[in-house]
This record gives sequence, structure tokens and C-alpha cells, in this order.
Amino acid sequence: MRQENAKLKQRNQDLEEQLQECQARILKFTLSSDLSDTTVLQEFVKIRDNLSNWVEGLPEICTGFDTHLECALKEFQCYLHIVGGINSYPQGVLEVQSELLMHVVFCRLEVGLLKASVPGMLASDEALLSDLDAGMVSLQSKKDIENLNLWKTNTIRAYVACQRYERGVNEEYNGIIDKLYNLFTCFDFEHHVNWNNKMERLRDDILEPAASLATKMSSSPSRYRWEWYHEAHFPQRVVRKYHLELFIVQDARTHNRIPIANVETLPDETAIGELLVIVFPALFRCADSGHEEIQIEKAVILVRANEDLQRQKRSEDKPSVLGKTVPQTSKDSALGRLN
Repeated sequence: MRQENAKLKQRNQDLEEQLQECQARILKFTLSSDLSDTTVLQEFVKIRDNLSNWVEGLPEICTGFDTHLECALKEFQCYLHIVGGINSYPQGVLEVQSELLMHVVFCRLEVGLLKASVPGMLASDEALLSDLDAGMVSLQSKKDIENLNLWKTNTIRAYVACQRYERGVNEEYNGIIDKLYNLFTCFDFEHHVNWNNKMERLRDDILEPAASLATKMSSSPSRYRWEWYHEAHFPQRVVRKYHLELFIVQDARTHNRIPIANVETLPDETAIGELLVIVFPALFRCADSGHEEIQIEKAVILVRANEDLQRQKRSEDKPSVLGKTVPQTSKDSALGRLN
């Protein structure tokens, strides 16, 4: 019995050690790599709002915006997701200059920071990391995803802690600022712009938070993707009622979001307006095989609202007093104003 008791005590001790080891591994994994969808959403929305405010703080462009924009983008080296092209806008692009400039700046931000394996990482370092990742996959069991993700997280964190990362990301900031400065100096603004101060704000409020978010996403075990929708999602560039549930839809006239409540009684196929530009992409967290992707944030699209629908809605909304129609104020527009 003493021998059996000794064996049981040793067995219990072994199990306790294994339990502590497993708990330590789980705690270490969670602390080093956990990134919630809420955190990603909050940081992305803040970057997007800061970018919108930064662009809206620019003076109005006097004339020739469409011509100057087309010429400036030839040297921009960045693919844009402008639906139909600049020349296809029937009334020109001057009325939507802010949204177009937001789109242009975000596209450069996406290429330089948000879609990079690690912001500022040299091509040679990226190739080495890819080779090491492939080597780890061949050495580890494919079922041991936890160890692989933990290795990736710790490797990227170690890289980010080096001066090599700091130098690379600063060079990327400077490259983005130089490209955008060259772009904006092609336009004729109504007032003088202090570009040194403006670009400092761009760096502090937009570039650095974007690099921080992108680095967190890179080191997370989850994978993410940015979705730019194409004209195939909007046949003949028509935005319909059902699109209001899938996208954040803004009216080019009011520059505010179109709330679905204002058209909820209409059929899903009702034409809400004409698509002008996809301002910001949607963000998804890619799911494991067999599971659906998780949409973290919807894409933002800009439309020229259907004037006939607006007039109809205004007519329906006008209250009557003793049979007489009472005029509505301008804020009671058909599509509404969403702050």
C-alpha cells in the first residue's frame, strides 16, 4: 500500500506539473496574440475619421480638379477603386472632391502600411520571414496551430522591437508623405496651406495609428483582408435599397449617411442613387476552413441620390393643417441627416 501511495503521489505531481505547463502556455499565447474584433474596429474607425477630418480641413479647390487629378495620379503609382473612372461623372467631380481625396489617401495608406506583411519591412526580410514560416510548418504538425501562431507572433514582436523596424516604418512614412505632397501641390487651392504642419498631423493622427494597427494585425493569429467592391456588385452603377444594409451609403449632396429608415417601406430593388466612388473598403477577419468570415466594418460608398425619390419622399413627409400643406425645413430632406 505504501508503494501504491507513492506511485499515486508521483502521478498526481506529474499531472499537476503538466497542468501548470498547459496553463502557462495558454496564458502566454493569449497575452501575446489576442486581438479582438472590437479593438480592430475601434482603431480602424478612428483612423478613418481622422483621415476624413484631415481632408475636410483642406481649402476648396478652385477649378480644374478633374483635369489636375487625372494628371497628378499618373505618377502616383497606386491603384484606385474609382467606379467608372473620373471622366464618367456626368456633372464632374468637383462636388465630391473631399471623398475622392479621402479615397486616394487611403489607397496609398493601404499599400504602404495596412496590407504590408509588417509595415516598413524590407523585401529581403519579408522573404526570409516567409521562408522561416514555411520551414516551421514543415517541422511542426499541421494540427499544432497554436505553436505555429505563437512562433509567428513572437517572431514579429521581436522584429518590431528592433531598430530595423523603426527605420523601415519611418522611411515608409516619409515615402507616403512625399507622394501625397507631390499630389496635392498639383491642385489650385483657394487658400495657402501650411504643408509642413499638415503633413505632421497626417503622420501623428493617421500614419502612426495605421502602422500600429497593421502591426497588431500582422502579429495576430487571425488573418484579415480588405474588400474593395467592383462594378459587378452595382449593375449599371445603380445603388438599390438592399445595398443600404450591406454598405455605409453616403449622399453626395448632403455628405451624410442615408438611413434605411427613410426608405424601409419601399421594395428592395428600389433605385436609391448612382454609385460615384467606394471611399473606404470593408474589413473582414478571415475564418478557419468551414466557417464564415466575420465582417468587422462595412465599406463606405458615395452615391448621387435619386432626385425623383427625394421629391416623392418630401411630398409624403409634408404634414397638413386644415387640408393645407406646411413647408418643411431644409433639414427634413428625403434621405435625412445622420450625425
